[in-house]
Amino acid sequence: MTLSDESGDPRPMTLRPVTVADHADVLTQNERNVEVLAPMDADRLRELLAVADRAGVIDVDGTFAGFVLTFAAGSTYDGENFGWFSERYDDFAYLDRVVIHEDFRRRGLGSLVYDELESTSGRPLFALEVNLDPPNHASLAFHAARGFTEVGQRVYGGHLVSMLVKTLAPATP
Repeated sequence: MTLSDESGDPRPMTLRPVTVADHADVLTQNERNVEVLAPMDADRLRELLAVADRAGVIDVDGTFAGFVLTFAAGSTYDGENFGWFSERYDDFAYLDRVVIHEDFRRRGLGSLVYDELESTSGRPLFALEVNLDPPNHASLAFHAARGFTEVGQRVYGGHLVSMLVKTLAPATP
């Protein structure tokens, strides 16, 4: 996959596994965006990595451009929103967090990451939540354009969130 930089030149993008060398960057990005994410320290990161279905670094031409964490149905992950989906669906991939470094935003990287996650999840549903109060209009529009639909709402962490799912195409052999 390639991403164009500000000049329009293509730059290769990969979603590779998180390594120990990435932990500081992951924690820094999580902290910079903690108002829309759950807090995470080094111990919590290690806990999440141990049970994550996908723990990836968004790498653009060798540069850390963000990270993503997903959890599969049946995981021992203790997230409340994951638990909400687990009570309702037997088989899904849950996007817990995706963070794109501020230097790489608004260049189509989110779409590339979602394309990769959706095409490789091996699950029939992709699930996540988006803030309604306070509203995250850009995220709501992004997910609606990608075919996500609301299946519920709940209050979590003092925020009203929209619980969204997308039916994924079956994996081809």
